[in-house]
Amino acid sequence: MKKIILLLFLIILFAGCGLYNPQPNLPSYISSIAVPIFINQTDKLNIEQYVTQKTIEEFLSDGKVSILDEVKADAVVKCTIYKYILTPILFDVNQIPMQYRLRIYVSLIFFDNKNQVQLWEEKGIWEETTYYVANNLGMQVEDEVIARNRVLDQIAKRIVLRVVYGR
Repeated sequence: MKKIILLLFLIILFAGCGLYNPQPNLPSYISSIAVPIFINQTDKLNIEQYVTQKTIEEFLSDGKVSILDEVKADAVVKCTIYKYILTPILFDVNQIPMQYRLRIYVSLIFFDNKNQVQLWEEKGIWEETTYYVANNLGMQVEDEVIARNRVLDQIAKRIVLRVVYGR
């Protein structure tokens, strides 16, 4: 009897685990989005080009909205990259950095083009990574560009989750 109860409990517990499919949290009339080039307020050149393209690719990969230009789109995602912080966090015996933390901050505005109203704004979105520049600890060595692209990829995914699913 205990085995049957345990079996039923496990079936109920795991029944929905593999079937979760997040539903879009967009107004029903928004089926297309424009993603203009992000504004870059940091001293790092061209990162706005990279993250804009990655964000468009993430929207296309998600498939819930199409990408159009600003005039034709139902909504516009406006993003500003406003802070880029690179901090050494681990040093060798000579005080030479071996590991860095990179954190990038963006603000996001979602604008309803049909009704000409801002739907929401979110400030303080950030992603970070750490990376080693020296192989003294047996860790993979990376440079700042690889780490930066990893953080910008995470930001692009986060923007799509926020815009489409409200998370």
